[in-house]
Amino acid sequence: MGALGTSLGIFAAFLFLVLVVVVVYYQRKISGLNKRINELQTNAPLQAQQIAQQQFSQWVQQYSQQLKQQIEDAVKKEYEAKLEQWKMQEEKDIRKDAISRSVNNLLGKIAEHFAPLLIADKYGINPKDFRHLGSPVDFIAFKGLSDENVDPEVIFFEIKAGKSATLNERERKVRNALLNKKVRYEVVNLSDLIEEAKKKIDDEINKL
Repeated sequence: MGALGTSLGIFAAFLFLVLVVVVVYYQRKISGLNKRINELQTNAPLQAQQIAQQQFSQWVQQYSQQLKQQIEDAVKKEYEAKLEQWKMQEEKDIRKDAISRSVNNLLGKIAEHFAPLLIADKYGINPKDFRHLGSPVDFIAFKGLSDENVDPEVIFFEIKAGKSATLNERERKVRNALLNKKVRYEVVNLSDLIEEAKKKIDDEINKL
């Protein structure tokens, strides 16, 4: 009994020692786990912020190009709409301006050709006494030519359709010649002219 009791005591002491070692081991394990848990709890907000920032950056990178394209498409559509509206308005204005110019030119030509009727009453001239030249003056009127016992008056008319009455160089020369009384009346015999021309031709032939 004494030897058995001693053996049991030793064995019990050994078991107790093993138990103590196991308890210390697991206490250290638990302490390490608690420390890790504390570290995770401390770093969790920072990690969460980093993760959120990373995800946000990825989202921005993923959708920024798409958003940029959508903005460009919207701006392009608005620009094209405004451009089309501007083109329509400009085309309308250009068409109106062209029609207006055409009408004004036509009215100007009509007024120029029918000027004798428009100014006959003002100058007391019979419309039959107007003669159209066109260049370097538009009309010559022989006032009183159609009336008996009236000395006719020769009047030169230059018609200006616009507001400006400026004469060109040729027109000024004609006006100045009239004002300076450099005007003559010649009667030419056509037969005499033909004879003179024939004589000149004969003279040239004889020189050969």
